[in-house]
Amino acid sequence: MFFPILLAALFALTPLAEAGQAPKVLTHAEAARVADEGRDAEALAAFQRLAAANPSDQVARLWIARLHARMGHQNLAEPVYRSVLLEDPNSVEAMTGVAAALIARYEPELALEMLDRAAKLAPSNDEVLNLTGRAREQQGRSSEAIRYFERALDAAPTPRRQQTLEAARLSHLSRIEVRGVSELFDDASPDTRGGDIALNIRVSDALRIIGRGQVQRKFALDEQRGGGGLEWRVKPETLLRGQVLIGPDNVVLPEGDFLGEVEHSYKNALWIGTLRHFTFNGASTTFISPAVDWMATDRLSLGLRYALSFTDIGTLVSMEAGQSLHVRPAYRITPRFSLQGGYAVGVESFEDFAIDRIGDFRAQTLSGGIRVNLPILTSIVANYERQFWRRDDVTLSRVTLSLSQRF
Repeated sequence: MFFPILLAALFALTPLAEAGQAPKVLTHAEAARVADEGRDAEALAAFQRLAAANPSDQVARLWIARLHARMGHQNLAEPVYRSVLLEDPNSVEAMTGVAAALIARYEPELALEMLDRAAKLAPSNDEVLNLTGRAREQQGRSSEAIRYFERALDAAPTPRRQQTLEAARLSHLSRIEVRGVSELFDDASPDTRGGDIALNIRVSDALRIIGRGQVQRKFALDEQRGGGGLEWRVKPETLLRGQVLIGPDNVVLPEGDFLGEVEHSYKNALWIGTLRHFTFNGASTTFISPAVDWMATDRLSLGLRYALSFTDIGTLVSMEAGQSLHVRPAYRITPRFSLQGGYAVGVESFEDFAIDRIGDFRAQTLSGGIRVNLPILTSIVANYERQFWRRDDVTLSRVTLSLSQRF
Protein backbone atom coordinates (compact mmCIF):
# COMPACT_ATOMS: atom_id res chain seq x y z
CA MET A 1 0.00 0.00 0.00
CA PHE A 2 2.82 2.39 0.85
CA PHE A 3 4.54 1.99 -2.54
CA PRO A 4 1.61 3.22 -4.74
CA ILE A 5 1.05 6.14 -2.37
CA LEU A 6 4.74 7.08 -2.62
CA LEU A 7 4.58 6.88 -6.40
CA ALA A 8 1.55 9.12 -6.46
CA ALA A 9 3.40 11.69 -4.36
CA LEU A 10 6.45 11.57 -6.60
CA PHE A 11 4.46 12.01 -9.78
CA ALA A 12 2.54 14.85 -8.19
CA LEU A 13 5.71 16.84 -7.49
CA THR A 14 5.68 18.18 -11.04
CA PRO A 15 3.72 21.46 -11.20
CA LEU A 16 0.50 20.78 -13.01
CA ALA A 17 -0.57 24.30 -13.83
CA GLU A 18 -0.31 27.87 -12.75
CA ALA A 19 -2.34 28.92 -9.74
CA GLY A 20 -5.98 29.44 -10.53
CA GLN A 21 -5.92 27.26 -13.65
CA ALA A 22 -7.40 23.79 -13.89
CA PRO A 23 -5.18 21.62 -16.11
CA LYS A 24 -6.86 19.68 -18.87
CA VAL A 25 -6.63 15.95 -18.24
CA LEU A 26 -5.82 14.16 -21.49
CA THR A 27 -6.66 10.54 -22.19
CA HIS A 28 -3.90 8.02 -22.89
CA ALA A 29 -4.55 8.25 -26.62
CA GLU A 30 -4.48 12.06 -26.59
CA ALA A 31 -1.26 12.17 -24.55
CA ALA A 32 0.36 9.59 -26.84
CA ARG A 33 -0.63 11.69 -29.86
CA VAL A 34 1.03 14.74 -28.26
CA ALA A 35 4.20 12.67 -27.76
CA ASP A 36 4.11 11.47 -31.37
CA GLU A 37 3.98 15.11 -32.46
CA GLY A 38 7.27 15.74 -30.64
CA ARG A 39 5.81 17.82 -27.79
CA ASP A 40 7.63 15.75 -25.19
CA ALA A 41 7.37 18.09 -22.19
CA GLU A 42 3.62 18.53 -22.70
CA ALA A 43 3.12 14.78 -23.11
CA LEU A 44 5.22 14.07 -20.01
CA ALA A 45 3.07 16.38 -17.90
CA ALA A 46 -0.08 14.71 -19.23
CA PHE A 47 1.10 11.20 -18.36
CA GLN A 48 2.32 12.37 -14.95
CA ARG A 49 -1.21 13.60 -14.20
CA LEU A 50 -2.63 10.23 -15.26
CA ALA A 51 -0.13 8.33 -13.09
CA ALA A 52 -0.75 10.61 -10.11
CA ALA A 53 -4.47 9.88 -10.38
CA ASN A 54 -3.84 6.13 -10.71
CA PRO A 55 -0.38 4.98 -9.48
CA SER A 56 -1.02 1.42 -10.72
CA ASP A 57 -1.34 2.69 -14.33
CA GLN A 58 1.69 0.96 -15.85
CA VAL A 59 0.98 2.30 -19.33
CA ALA A 60 1.27 5.88 -18.10
CA ARG A 61 4.38 5.10 -16.08
CA LEU A 62 6.08 3.44 -19.04
CA TRP A 63 5.30 6.53 -21.10
CA ILE A 64 6.79 8.72 -18.36
CA ALA A 65 10.01 6.69 -18.39
CA ARG A 66 10.05 6.61 -22.19
CA LEU A 67 9.72 10.39 -22.42
CA HIS A 68 12.38 11.02 -19.76
CA ALA A 69 14.77 8.85 -21.79
CA ARG A 70 13.81 10.55 -25.05
CA MET A 71 14.55 13.94 -23.47
CA GLY A 72 18.01 12.73 -22.41
CA HIS A 73 17.20 12.24 -18.72
CA GLN A 74 18.15 8.59 -18.21
CA ASN A 75 18.65 9.23 -14.49
CA LEU A 76 14.95 10.09 -14.22
CA ALA A 77 13.80 7.28 -16.50
CA GLU A 78 15.60 4.49 -14.63
CA PRO A 79 13.71 4.63 -11.29
CA VAL A 80 10.37 4.67 -13.11
CA TYR A 81 11.36 1.62 -15.18
CA ARG A 82 12.50 -0.14 -12.00
CA SER A 83 9.18 0.63 -10.31
CA VAL A 84 7.41 -1.12 -13.20
CA LEU A 85 9.73 -4.12 -12.84
CA LEU A 86 8.80 -4.44 -9.16
CA GLU A 87 5.19 -4.98 -10.19
CA ASP A 88 5.84 -6.79 -13.49
CA PRO A 89 9.19 -8.66 -13.43
CA ASN A 90 8.60 -9.83 -17.02
CA SER A 91 8.27 -6.37 -18.59
CA VAL A 92 10.81 -6.44 -21.44
CA GLU A 93 10.44 -2.72 -22.08
CA ALA A 94 11.23 -1.93 -18.45
CA MET A 95 14.29 -4.21 -18.61
CA THR A 96 15.61 -2.52 -21.75
CA GLY A 97 14.93 0.88 -20.20
CA VAL A 98 17.02 0.02 -17.14
CA ALA A 99 19.75 -1.44 -19.37
CA ALA A 100 19.85 1.72 -21.49
CA ALA A 101 20.30 3.81 -18.35
CA LEU A 102 23.14 1.55 -17.17
CA ILE A 103 24.86 1.83 -20.55
CA ALA A 104 24.51 5.61 -20.39
CA ARG A 105 26.38 5.41 -17.05
CA TYR A 106 29.02 3.17 -18.65
CA GLU A 107 28.13 0.11 -16.58
CA PRO A 108 27.99 -2.56 -19.32
CA GLU A 109 28.32 -5.57 -16.99
CA LEU A 110 25.20 -4.63 -15.02
CA ALA A 111 23.39 -3.82 -18.26
CA LEU A 112 24.19 -7.27 -19.66
CA GLU A 113 22.75 -8.94 -16.56
CA MET A 114 19.45 -7.18 -17.21
CA LEU A 115 19.62 -7.86 -20.97
CA ASP A 116 20.23 -11.58 -20.41
CA ARG A 117 16.92 -11.69 -18.53
CA ALA A 118 15.18 -9.82 -21.34
CA ALA A 119 16.70 -12.07 -24.04
CA LYS A 120 15.21 -15.18 -22.41
CA LEU A 121 11.75 -13.61 -22.71
CA ALA A 122 12.21 -11.93 -26.12
CA PRO A 123 15.25 -13.36 -27.96
CA SER A 124 14.35 -11.60 -31.23
CA ASN A 125 13.55 -8.18 -29.76
CA ASP A 126 15.56 -5.65 -31.76
CA GLU A 127 16.04 -3.28 -28.81
CA VAL A 128 17.37 -6.11 -26.63
CA LEU A 129 19.81 -7.08 -29.40
CA ASN A 130 20.86 -3.49 -30.08
CA LEU A 131 21.51 -2.69 -26.41
CA THR A 132 23.46 -5.92 -26.01
CA GLY A 133 25.64 -4.79 -28.92
CA ARG A 134 26.21 -1.41 -27.28
CA ALA A 135 27.18 -3.05 -23.99
CA ARG A 136 29.62 -5.39 -25.76
CA GLU A 137 31.05 -2.36 -27.56
CA GLN A 138 31.68 -0.62 -24.22
CA GLN A 139 33.51 -3.75 -23.07
CA GLY A 140 35.83 -3.51 -26.08
CA ARG A 141 34.37 -6.65 -27.68
CA SER A 142 33.62 -5.08 -31.05
CA SER A 143 33.36 -8.37 -32.98
CA GLU A 144 30.54 -9.56 -30.74
CA ALA A 145 28.93 -6.11 -30.83
CA ILE A 146 28.71 -6.16 -34.62
CA ARG A 147 27.05 -9.58 -34.59
CA TYR A 148 24.35 -8.26 -32.26
CA PHE A 149 23.89 -5.11 -34.38
CA GLU A 150 23.47 -7.34 -37.45
CA ARG A 151 20.81 -9.40 -35.66
CA ALA A 152 19.05 -6.20 -34.54
CA LEU A 153 18.97 -5.01 -38.15
CA ASP A 154 17.57 -8.36 -39.31
CA ALA A 155 14.84 -8.12 -36.66
CA ALA A 156 14.00 -4.48 -37.49
CA PRO A 157 15.44 -3.29 -40.85
CA THR A 158 15.12 0.44 -40.12
CA PRO A 159 17.46 3.32 -41.07
CA ARG A 160 18.34 3.77 -37.39
CA ARG A 161 19.50 0.16 -37.02
CA GLN A 162 21.41 0.39 -40.31
CA GLN A 163 23.23 3.52 -39.13
CA THR A 164 24.19 1.87 -35.83
CA LEU A 165 25.66 -1.12 -37.66
CA GLU A 166 27.56 1.09 -40.13
CA ALA A 167 29.04 3.21 -37.33
CA ALA A 168 30.29 0.08 -35.55
CA ARG A 169 31.82 -1.28 -38.74
CA LEU A 170 33.55 2.04 -39.47
CA SER A 171 35.46 1.85 -36.19
CA HIS A 172 35.95 -1.94 -36.14
CA LEU A 173 37.04 -2.97 -39.64
CA SER A 174 40.47 -2.67 -41.20
CA ARG A 175 40.89 0.37 -43.41
CA ILE A 176 43.01 1.89 -46.13
CA GLU A 177 43.28 5.66 -46.48
CA VAL A 178 44.73 7.72 -49.32
CA ARG A 179 45.25 11.45 -49.02
CA GLY A 180 46.29 14.18 -51.42
CA VAL A 181 47.58 17.63 -50.41
CA SER A 182 48.15 20.79 -52.44
CA GLU A 183 49.75 23.95 -51.00
CA LEU A 184 49.98 27.37 -52.61
CA PHE A 185 52.17 30.18 -51.22
CA ASP A 186 51.61 33.84 -52.07
CA ASP A 187 55.33 34.47 -52.67
CA ALA A 188 57.86 32.99 -55.08
CA SER A 189 57.93 29.62 -53.30
CA PRO A 190 56.96 26.73 -55.58
CA ASP A 191 53.68 24.98 -54.94
CA THR A 192 53.62 21.85 -52.81
CA ARG A 193 52.13 18.55 -53.93
CA GLY A 194 51.97 15.50 -51.73
CA GLY A 195 50.21 12.26 -51.07
CA ASP A 196 50.26 9.44 -48.60
CA ILE A 197 48.71 6.05 -48.04
CA ALA A 198 47.98 4.48 -44.68
CA LEU A 199 46.89 0.96 -43.75
CA ASN A 200 45.28 0.07 -40.44
CA ILE A 201 44.90 -3.70 -40.23
CA ARG A 202 42.80 -5.26 -37.50
CA VAL A 203 44.52 -8.33 -36.04
CA SER A 204 42.09 -8.72 -33.13
CA ASP A 205 39.74 -6.58 -31.07
CA ALA A 206 42.78 -5.47 -29.05
CA LEU A 207 45.57 -5.26 -31.66
CA ARG A 208 46.03 -3.40 -34.94
CA ILE A 209 49.03 -3.02 -37.26
CA ILE A 210 49.75 0.33 -38.94
CA GLY A 211 51.62 0.92 -42.20
CA ARG A 212 52.19 4.29 -43.86
CA GLY A 213 54.03 5.78 -46.83
CA GLN A 214 54.30 9.43 -47.91
CA VAL A 215 55.67 11.25 -50.95
CA GLN A 216 55.98 15.01 -51.28
CA ARG A 217 57.39 17.67 -53.57
CA LYS A 218 58.03 20.84 -51.56
CA PHE A 219 60.44 23.70 -52.20
CA ALA A 220 61.36 21.92 -55.48
CA LEU A 221 62.58 18.80 -53.61
CA ASP A 222 61.09 15.32 -54.10
CA GLU A 223 61.11 13.31 -50.89
CA GLN A 224 59.47 10.27 -49.34
CA ARG A 225 59.27 8.38 -46.09
CA GLY A 226 57.59 5.26 -44.74
CA GLY A 227 57.17 3.05 -41.73
CA GLY A 228 54.61 1.52 -39.42
CA GLY A 229 53.47 0.88 -35.91
CA LEU A 230 50.98 -0.77 -33.57
CA GLU A 231 47.74 0.06 -31.78
CA TRP A 232 47.05 -1.94 -28.62
CA ARG A 233 43.81 -1.63 -26.67
CA VAL A 234 45.02 -2.58 -23.21
CA LYS A 235 41.58 -1.94 -21.70
CA PRO A 236 38.19 -1.25 -23.32
CA GLU A 237 38.66 2.44 -22.59
CA THR A 238 42.46 2.73 -23.05
CA LEU A 239 44.50 2.57 -26.27
CA LEU A 240 48.28 2.73 -26.74
CA ARG A 241 49.76 3.71 -30.10
CA GLY A 242 53.34 3.69 -31.37
CA GLN A 243 54.64 4.58 -34.83
CA VAL A 244 57.97 5.14 -36.58
CA LEU A 245 58.43 6.78 -40.00
CA ILE A 246 61.84 6.95 -41.67
CA GLY A 247 63.02 9.07 -44.61
CA PRO A 248 66.82 8.90 -45.00
CA ASP A 249 68.46 11.98 -46.54
CA ASN A 250 65.26 14.04 -46.42
CA VAL A 251 65.75 17.80 -46.21
CA VAL A 252 62.22 19.19 -45.91
CA LEU A 253 60.38 16.17 -44.51
CA PRO A 254 61.73 14.67 -41.27
CA GLU A 255 64.36 11.98 -41.55
CA GLY A 256 62.80 10.37 -38.48
CA ASP A 257 59.31 10.63 -36.98
CA PHE A 258 58.73 8.80 -33.68
CA LEU A 259 55.27 8.77 -32.09
CA GLY A 260 54.03 7.51 -28.73
CA GLU A 261 50.41 8.12 -27.76
CA VAL A 262 47.83 7.07 -25.19
CA GLU A 263 44.06 7.52 -25.52
CA HIS A 264 41.59 7.10 -22.67
CA SER A 265 37.84 7.43 -23.08
CA TYR A 266 35.65 8.53 -20.19
CA LYS A 267 31.95 9.05 -20.76
CA ASN A 268 31.60 11.53 -23.65
CA ALA A 269 35.26 12.55 -23.81
CA LEU A 270 38.41 11.04 -25.30
CA TRP A 271 41.58 12.16 -23.50
CA ILE A 272 44.83 11.98 -25.47
CA GLY A 273 48.47 12.33 -24.50
CA THR A 274 51.06 12.53 -27.29
CA LEU A 275 54.85 12.51 -27.38
CA ARG A 276 56.32 13.02 -30.86
CA HIS A 277 59.94 13.46 -31.87
CA PHE A 278 61.08 14.64 -35.33
CA THR A 279 64.67 14.55 -36.55
CA PHE A 280 66.09 16.58 -39.44
CA ASN A 281 69.57 17.04 -40.84
CA GLY A 282 71.07 19.25 -38.13
CA ALA A 283 67.93 19.79 -36.05
CA SER A 284 65.31 17.95 -34.01
CA THR A 285 61.94 18.88 -32.50
CA THR A 286 60.02 17.20 -29.70
CA PHE A 287 56.31 17.82 -29.04
CA ILE A 288 54.51 17.13 -25.76
CA SER A 289 50.80 17.44 -26.40
CA PRO A 290 47.66 16.83 -24.30
CA ALA A 291 44.31 16.86 -26.11
CA VAL A 292 40.63 16.10 -25.62
CA ASP A 293 37.80 15.26 -28.03
CA TRP A 294 34.42 15.93 -26.44
CA MET A 295 31.00 14.91 -27.75
CA ALA A 296 28.93 17.85 -26.55
CA THR A 297 25.75 16.41 -28.10
CA ASP A 298 24.85 13.58 -30.45
CA ARG A 299 25.65 15.95 -33.32
CA LEU A 300 28.26 18.40 -32.03
CA SER A 301 31.84 17.53 -31.12
CA LEU A 302 34.75 19.73 -30.07
CA GLY A 303 38.44 18.91 -30.18
CA LEU A 304 41.06 20.85 -28.20
CA ARG A 305 44.83 20.31 -28.34
CA TYR A 306 47.78 22.10 -26.78
CA ALA A 307 51.36 21.36 -27.80
CA LEU A 308 54.66 22.45 -26.28
CA SER A 309 57.69 21.98 -28.53
CA PHE A 310 61.43 22.00 -27.96
CA THR A 311 63.74 22.38 -30.95
CA ASP A 312 67.47 21.71 -30.92
CA ILE A 313 69.02 23.56 -33.88
CA GLY A 314 72.64 23.02 -32.94
CA THR A 315 73.38 26.65 -32.08
CA LEU A 316 74.70 28.25 -28.90
CA VAL A 317 71.11 28.43 -27.72
CA SER A 318 70.55 24.72 -27.20
CA MET A 319 66.75 24.73 -27.19
CA GLU A 320 64.08 26.89 -28.80
CA ALA A 321 60.59 26.50 -27.36
CA GLY A 322 57.30 26.90 -29.18
CA GLN A 323 53.60 26.53 -28.42
CA SER A 324 50.60 25.50 -30.50
CA LEU A 325 46.85 25.40 -29.88
CA HIS A 326 44.15 23.68 -31.93
CA VAL A 327 40.36 24.11 -31.73
CA ARG A 328 38.38 21.78 -34.02
CA PRO A 329 34.55 21.74 -33.93
CA ALA A 330 32.46 19.38 -36.05
CA TYR A 331 28.71 19.19 -36.58
CA ARG A 332 26.81 16.23 -38.04
CA ILE A 333 23.97 17.55 -40.19
CA THR A 334 22.74 14.11 -41.27
CA PRO A 335 23.97 10.61 -40.40
CA ARG A 336 26.11 10.71 -43.56
CA PHE A 337 27.13 14.37 -43.85
CA SER A 338 29.14 16.52 -41.43
CA LEU A 339 30.71 19.95 -41.38
CA GLN A 340 34.07 20.50 -39.72
CA GLY A 341 36.10 23.58 -38.91
CA GLY A 342 39.27 24.55 -37.18
CA TYR A 343 41.44 27.29 -35.77
CA ALA A 344 45.12 26.80 -34.97
CA VAL A 345 47.86 28.95 -33.51
CA GLY A 346 51.39 27.77 -34.23
CA VAL A 347 51.94 24.39 -35.91
CA GLU A 348 48.58 23.39 -37.40
CA SER A 349 49.32 19.75 -38.31
CA PHE A 350 51.82 17.22 -36.98
CA GLU A 351 51.11 14.85 -39.88
CA ASP A 352 52.51 17.44 -42.32
CA PHE A 353 55.27 18.74 -40.06
CA ALA A 354 58.30 19.92 -42.08
CA ILE A 355 61.53 21.88 -41.73
CA ASP A 356 59.79 25.25 -42.26
CA ARG A 357 57.84 24.79 -38.99
CA ILE A 358 60.63 23.99 -36.52
CA GLY A 359 61.48 26.28 -33.63
CA ASP A 360 59.08 28.93 -32.38
CA PHE A 361 56.80 28.74 -35.42
CA ARG A 362 54.14 31.44 -35.37
CA ALA A 363 51.08 31.51 -37.59
CA GLN A 364 47.31 31.35 -37.44
CA THR A 365 45.28 28.94 -39.50
CA LEU A 366 41.56 28.80 -40.28
CA SER A 367 40.05 25.70 -41.86
CA GLY A 368 36.73 24.32 -42.98
CA GLY A 369 35.57 21.17 -44.69
CA ILE A 370 33.02 18.43 -45.15
CA ARG A 371 32.88 14.73 -44.38
CA VAL A 372 30.67 12.26 -46.26
CA ASN A 373 30.12 8.66 -45.13
CA LEU A 374 28.85 6.47 -47.97
CA PRO A 375 26.80 3.27 -47.46
CA ILE A 376 29.68 1.22 -48.92
CA LEU A 377 31.79 2.01 -45.81
CA THR A 378 33.71 4.71 -47.66
CA SER A 379 34.47 8.08 -46.05
CA ILE A 380 35.43 11.16 -48.06
CA VAL A 381 36.84 14.30 -46.42
CA ALA A 382 37.56 17.56 -48.24
CA ASN A 383 39.23 20.39 -46.33
CA TYR A 384 40.49 23.91 -47.07
CA GLU A 385 42.99 25.78 -44.86
CA ARG A 386 44.19 29.38 -44.94
CA GLN A 387 47.33 30.17 -42.96
CA PHE A 388 48.30 33.78 -42.32
CA TRP A 389 50.30 36.03 -39.99
CA ARG A 390 53.33 33.79 -40.36
CA ARG A 391 56.59 35.25 -39.15
CA ASP A 392 57.85 35.31 -42.76
CA ASP A 393 54.73 37.29 -43.83
CA VAL A 394 53.75 34.52 -46.24
CA THR A 395 50.15 33.39 -46.68
CA LEU A 396 49.51 29.71 -47.36
CA SER A 397 46.45 28.03 -48.86
CA ARG A 398 46.10 24.26 -48.55
CA VAL A 399 43.54 21.85 -50.00
CA THR A 400 43.36 18.30 -48.67
CA LEU A 401 41.26 15.45 -50.05
CA SER A 402 41.20 12.05 -48.36
CA LEU A 403 39.36 8.81 -48.99
CA SER A 404 39.08 5.99 -46.47
CA GLN A 405 37.72 2.52 -47.27
CA ARG A 406 36.89 -0.16 -44.69
CA PHE A 407 37.30 -3.82 -45.50
